[in-house]
Amino acid sequence: MNYLLAKLKGRTKEFLKVVASTNDILDVPDFSNAQDYSPEYKLEDDEWFKLDNFLARDYKNGLIENPFSGTTLNQITTDKYKDIKYLCCKQNNLYLFQKMSTTQLLSKKWFKITDSPTLQTNKPIIVINEWIDAIYDKKNDILYFKDLVKIKQMFKGIEILYRTATQIEVDTFLTKSFISLGTDFTKDSVKTANRRRIAMALDTLNSFTPAEITQVVAYTKSYCSDVPTDGNKFKIETEEHLKLVLFGIEQRYYTTPIHPEKRLANSILEI
Repeated sequence: MNYLLAKLKGRTKEFLKVVASTNDILDVPDFSNAQDYSPEYKLEDDEWFKLDNFLARDYKNGLIENPFSGTTLNQITTDKYKDIKYLCCKQNNLYLFQKMSTTQLLSKKWFKITDSPTLQTNKPIIVINEWIDAIYDKKNDILYFKDLVKIKQMFKGIEILYRTATQIEVDTFLTKSFISLGTDFTKDSVKTANRRRIAMALDTLNSFTPAEITQVVAYTKSYCSDVPTDGNKFKIETEEHLKLVLFGIEQRYYTTPIHPEKRLANSILEI
């Protein structure tokens, strides 16, 4: 038996049964083309991120870590549909998650296409979209997903995978020996995207020897001619300047070997 479940908004840990069926409720996407999760990698359209040994990572869900029994589930009541946070379809060994949006709950006049259609009023319907936000393979203990932002409300603590740098970490980076700040740019000017890049850059720098840090700074200067310098330091005057330097620390610049052209890698996949 397959089950469509609903998780409601609020602090309740309960999943409610919406539909039970012997047929497949949702179409299972092809997630065979999966990459180990890396915040530096940008997925192609047909790719998924994956996290192996998922239960051991302790990102609590309240459903997948427990034995499943459809007979113990309470049926959702009509007044609760508006409070659905996300849907989960239990099909065989898979759990298919779909974030619920307000556009999926329709409160319009409608009729079912039959030989004798009947107009329905005051009977809202929920549209189940084709896309899936996450798939948990219970048999192999693997979570597949495309966007961490969309699934952070489904798995408690998973947001740590795309954490932003703390203020202390931002301060630490901006006081590095190869960084100076322009008059109008301060530590408070750093926005979320660059805070995430700073978190990664600090981890990268901590893995380097002093000689390797000198090397990566020289490498960055060779590509970032648009970033002003103050002696041997990058002079950060804008968010864009900071972003370009952070890309350099991650060694995302390269030159094509044929008809040499300097380029920036939009994402990174280690091979």
